[in-house]
Amino acid sequence: MVKLAFERLTLDAIPFPALLIDKNYQVVFMNKRAEELYTIGGQTCYQLTHSFSEPCHLHKDHPCPLKEIRERSLKEYSVLHRHKTEKGEEYHLIKVVYMPKYDLFLELHIPLEELLSAFDTARLRPELLIDSGPIAFFLWENKEGWPVRDASKSVYDLTGYTVEEFLSGKINYASLIHPEDLERVSQEVATYTNTSKDFWTHQPYRIITKDGKVKWVLDHTVSVKDNEGKIVGYYGYVMDISEFYEKEGLFRLLAENNPNGVILYDFQEDKIVYTNGVFLRMLKYQEEEVIGKSVLAFVDSKDLERAKRIIEMVKAGLRKSLGAIIRVPTKTGKVKWFKLIGHVVIYRNKEHLLFTLVDITMEKKREKRLFYLATTDRLTKLLNRHAGIKMFENLLYQAQRYRIPFSLLVLDIDDFKKINDELGHLAGDLALRKVAKAIKRGIRKSDIAIRWGGEEFLILLPHTADPLPIGEKIRKLINAINIDGYGSLSVSVGATTYREGDTIDSMIQRADSALYSAKRKGKNQVEVAEAVLKIPYQDRPPSL
Repeated sequence: MVKLAFERLTLDAIPFPALLIDKNYQVVFMNKRAEELYTIGGQTCYQLTHSFSEPCHLHKDHPCPLKEIRERSLKEYSVLHRHKTEKGEEYHLIKVVYMPKYDLFLELHIPLEELLSAFDTARLRPELLIDSGPIAFFLWENKEGWPVRDASKSVYDLTGYTVEEFLSGKINYASLIHPEDLERVSQEVATYTNTSKDFWTHQPYRIITKDGKVKWVLDHTVSVKDNEGKIVGYYGYVMDISEFYEKEGLFRLLAENNPNGVILYDFQEDKIVYTNGVFLRMLKYQEEEVIGKSVLAFVDSKDLERAKRIIEMVKAGLRKSLGAIIRVPTKTGKVKWFKLIGHVVIYRNKEHLLFTLVDITMEKKREKRLFYLATTDRLTKLLNRHAGIKMFENLLYQAQRYRIPFSLLVLDIDDFKKINDELGHLAGDLALRKVAKAIKRGIRKSDIAIRWGGEEFLILLPHTADPLPIGEKIRKLINAINIDGYGSLSVSVGATTYREGDTIDSMIQRADSALYSAKRKGKNQVEVAEAVLKIPYQDRPPSL
């Protein structure tokens, strides 16, 4: 027992959870890290890590390493488990070693995201944890071809190559990857390297073994950084998931452990045959509400035609990896954005589409917010000058290419300097905001309002050959605005319509001339530049 006490002290020094367990699954001892991580309590390992009331092997997709060691007379065994911890559910590599001297089992629970640091801190080499089976470890450099600098012995089971063949440079990691998948894997590595990502999981890809066989693998990669934070290599575990495409049990195990949504779709019979729990939770559905339904029933109407085309291409024989960005409404009506990745796989001797859905809703919200900030004037909430020029260019192109007319209004607040000088800039800002709101009320949905600069505004009027009615409407709305201590606001408006050969500068110059004419005539009025429209225009829609 003195020796066991010493073992306990040793286990306390390990930075990841370590437990001693007897043959009845009772926890005899757990180190400090295990006590911190597993807070739900329990006398047995399955209670402590899963909240189960019975051993793991009695639950679907939960292989028990203790049972495997005892029944197969093994010295050690490794599995992947998802445990309930103080942080929520986490994935762990479980390494179990039988200790005959004490008739106990030592369990090491290594979080997948911390594999590299765990090996380094505990001064363990990968092959001490994984020496055979479907998982292999590689350490490769961030250089052309990804030369391998370290590997576990299990690389032989996975690839047919020995550790020595990798370390000698006879084969590098890039050479393993199937030529059709290499570009995609390289792009993923480059993307995550450029963003200095600490770890990631690749989309499944194929490798070619020494004897020419093709295997599908799942690759979880951890970046290795130097003292300056630069990524100099990659350390990852690679799991053989070839049976994933044929055997339902392994497929479901991997799918349920996937942090993204997974759907297995029978495209020939147009029905979903499987979905993982992540997908159901993301969209607020129960399993019975999804299974048997068409996958198209869950696609937002705006993306429905695109989704139909993807499925039709697969039915027509396309077997390459598919990708798309789509919107999917939840059961409550909230729309989420997903990156959709599709592969044709064999399930129960029949071709199916395996969809992985990566939730990118937050990224889309950030993109939308950044776009708004880049194109919107902060004070008036109208388009800013830069965005306005883009819209102007689009209308010019349509007019030049398809002879579609449009008009331009240039508005300038009369005596605006007087407001700033007498009432201050806060009053000036208030006047600008009120003018912007009046403009929004006065224009149609298709019209485009722009704060051009200072107290000047531009309004683009698509499909409009007569800008006067809208100009008058906006002028009256602005004239009704009252500023305390000043009185009613007014604007002078210059208007013009596209003429053949026009540019942005020529249209603005013509509208400006009309605006200055309105100023000279007493302000608070709309002046249309004199011109005859050279573009035939028939069946003009109402201007208001």
